[in-house]
Amino acid sequence: MVLFLPHFHVLSAPKRVPPTSFVLVGDSTTANGTTPNSGGWGNGLCGSTLTDNIASVAPGTPCINTAHNGATTGSFVADGFWNISIATIKSEVAKGRRTLVTIQFGHNDMKIAPPESMGANLTVMVEQVRSLGAEPVLVTSLTRRSFNSDGTVADALGPWANETILISQQQKTHLLDLHAASIKYVEAIGPDAAHRLNRLPDDNTHLNVNGTTVFGRMVADLLTASFPNELPIIPNPPLSFNISHGIASF
Repeated sequence: MVLFLPHFHVLSAPKRVPPTSFVLVGDSTTANGTTPNSGGWGNGLCGSTLTDNIASVAPGTPCINTAHNGATTGSFVADGFWNISIATIKSEVAKGRRTLVTIQFGHNDMKIAPPESMGANLTVMVEQVRSLGAEPVLVTSLTRRSFNSDGTVADALGPWANETILISQQQKTHLLDLHAASIKYVEAIGPDAAHRLNRLPDDNTHLNVNGTTVFGRMVADLLTASFPNELPIIPNPPLSFNISHGIASF
């Protein structure tokens, strides 16, 4: 008799990675989602007891979300939130930790200025992050879940995503093309499944807890691909499989 045993995936962090911290910078599509008109992927990466999101980073890994609702690259600086980010970065670097700083804007910049304006501000941010001894990681905008009649995404963020890619190339930073990855995924699962990730039924920008879980994992997988075997990120094979194969998890 042949005995078949079930195969279980064991979730564990990569071995022997250096002490690493994450600092998140951006608008409401990164922010923690505990207030109205908010709800981003941040808690899906960092974890949160407030929103019951399980962390994608290994236990004990600092993952500090300094993103702010409604922010542009300009207002984030002018309103003092960038100073908070800088203080957080300095603190983590001072502990001798490798500090990765994700920077994602576009949703609000597109409402007030051309892509080149955002690009100039991103360049300054990248330079300042590096001057502090940390590593900037540019992230293109999470897609809105608005669809055309043929099931494709009605994308208005493309020029700002392209500007982020351009600045990444010019500044030679790591890039997470969340915009392209999220469009591919929501088009694959379709409007009904995509809208089940909305914070509110008619809010195609912000995420509910399940949406935060899905896109936080997407960011985690993009980080892993950009920094192979370097980061304290816990694998989640079932969710990653569904994302990469265009299968709805919720």
